[in-house]
Order: sequence, then structure tokens, then C-alpha cells
Amino acid sequence: MREHISRLKKIKGEKTIRILVVCSEKSNKLPENEFYIKTDSRFANSKFIPNIDDSRKVCTVCGKECIWCRGRYKLNFRENISEIVKLPDLYRKFEDFPLDYLPDKFKKHDLAVLLGIHEDIVLEIPKLLHDSGGKALIAACESGSWMSKWTRERLAEECKRNHLQYAFPKPFCTLDYGKFPVINEFIDTFKMGKPQFRLFVNCRDVIERAEVVISAPCGNGYNIARHLENKKLGDEARRALAKYWHSYPCLGDMHVDAELGDTPLHIAGYTHYSALEKAEIVRI
Repeated sequence: MREHISRLKKIKGEKTIRILVVCSEKSNKLPENEFYIKTDSRFANSKFIPNIDDSRKVCTVCGKECIWCRGRYKLNFRENISEIVKLPDLYRKFEDFPLDYLPDKFKKHDLAVLLGIHEDIVLEIPKLLHDSGGKALIAACESGSWMSKWTRERLAEECKRNHLQYAFPKPFCTLDYGKFPVINEFIDTFKMGKPQFRLFVNCRDVIERAEVVISAPCGNGYNIARHLENKKLGDEARRALAKYWHSYPCLGDMHVDAELGDTPLHIAGYTHYSALEKAEIVRI
């Protein structure tokens, strides 16, 4: 039904969702001492941005062996990107003037994706989004160090105060449909969030074709799907998923997160295993 609605929007020429990305730009600077911190720029620049802008032709894993597995999905969302704002990746641990790092206003957009931003700066963004016409915010956490529970609670308050829909998935590949329509539209349009697969299976239970319905925002779904093809449902398919999910590699934190009771990396893995178990099976 959601895919049908998305197709109707394209046929009718309705405006598609436009996103703003705010992330850190990688530098070679290192913290001088314990009073400085370095934010994570890897996920945004090596995974998420290449995945939403396929025109860059940047492989997110295979390098010279890339067969461009995303190509058949025609995932060039360049026209959906309102703006990519890159902030520094080195800060004082406590920033007294966080607004100094932000523009006075963002370009017109519907939803903002925040990745690896200093916590003091994050809390200033909701009002700026509201003043710039934004309707929603996704602040993903690939690590517990990206945002504390206290910061997320404050951020939720700021979003409510500024009439923004919001989601704080930890890790990003756990983003699922919920009560906020703009965030649901983001998942539908960009085919990103909690992964889903469609498997075309023959009479011998062999997967002849694997399609990505929704990929993890890092793009791993497309890598996994191509390696599921010609594998038999059950243990063989699970082994293929485990191998190619691990070798992607996932950038989720490998330290145990107190809130999750596990590492974000493990949660990402379980999320993909679950996607295989719950995949839509089409018998051919």
C-alpha cells in the first residue's frame, strides 16, 4: 500500500520530501587533551550521504570489486537533498556558544537528518529548523557517545516546543514506522530504516532473486540482497547474511550501551537477521 501511494505521488507530480543533512566533516585534527572531543564523521560521509546520492557513484564497501548493486534501484535522490551542512569534527567538550557553528537559517526542507553532531549544538537545531520551515528531525545514534539520554530528552522537549516530529533511532537501522507521518514518508521515499527484503524463491527453496524493500540507511541492505541470491532458505541464507553483514562493515559502536543492554553493532546485526526471517517470500 505504501509503495502504491508513493507511485501515485510521482504520477500526479506531487512534491516529494526534501531533506537537510547536518553532519561533521572529517579532519586530521586530534583532541589536544581531555577537554576536547572529536565527533564521528565516518557514518555520514562514507555511508549515509553516498547512499542517498547515487549520482556520486561512491561504493560504500566493495571498492574495485563493486558491481554497483544499488544501480538497479535507481536511488539518485539528489533532487530531494535541500542542503548538506558540514560542521567541524573537533570541539571543546562543553561549547558555550554553539550557535556560532550554525547558519542563521537553513534552506527550505521538510526533514533534517542529524549525524554525529556535538550535543550542545544539537539542542540549538530544533528552533532553527522550525524557523526554516522544517517539519521533522531524525537524530540517529550509531554510538551511545553521540547523544546521552539527557540530551535526547531535552531534544524531544525542544522538538515539541517547535512543533517538530522526531525520531532518535539507535542505531539508525532500527528506524521504523510510527506516529509521525513525515518520518514515515522519509522511510517510504528513501527506502531507509529498519530493513525489509522480498525474496523470490523457487520450488527447491533457492532464492533466485532478492529485492530490498527498505535498506539500512548505511546501504548494507543492497550488499546483503545480492549475496542472498542463489542461496537456499534457512541456514545457507542466514550464513550468507551473517558473512556479508559483518564484512560491510557496520559502523555501529562495539561497546555495550547501558540503555540497549548490548552493543549498537549487535543490535544492527539482530535487526538484519530479523529482516531475513520476516522477509516477504514470493514463490516462483
